[in-house]
Amino acid sequence: MSRDVAIYLEFKHDIDFMEVLDRLARMGWGLLREEDAIWYMTDYDWKILPLDGLAEAKHDMRTSYDAGEAVGITTRLPDGETFANVLFNEDRTSVSLIPLLDYRTIAHMPEFIDLGWYLEKFLTACRDLPIVRTEASDQR
Repeated sequence: MSRDVAIYLEFKHDIDFMEVLDRLARMGWGLLREEDAIWYMTDYDWKILPLDGLAEAKHDMRTSYDAGEAVGITTRLPDGETFANVLFNEDRTSVSLIPLLDYRTIAHMPEFIDLGWYLEKFLTACRDLPIVRTEASDQR
């Protein structure tokens, strides 16, 4: 049985993906999927590079983003145990946070994902950007 969990932010105007990634990094988010690998996406094609390939990944993402394509990267949240994909859509006014399988759940209700925790972590980095809409969903 699949489960789709996502948090969406929509902005008043175009937002550059690097501005959001820089903010996340300053808040302690890691731009990696494993201790030795970066997973990133250009035009819905996922790629893996060694950890020292971050500059190459950002360059590849920039080329695709400037061509009007969606880009994304897997991140490790500041707790050091939770991972999520951050996807920047073609419209340039929205970004999605897609938590990965080891979801953080509500302590006394483990069947529910703690969407508030993810939303707080994501909004903390983006709070002074011109956000006009937030949405969080957990579809089972």
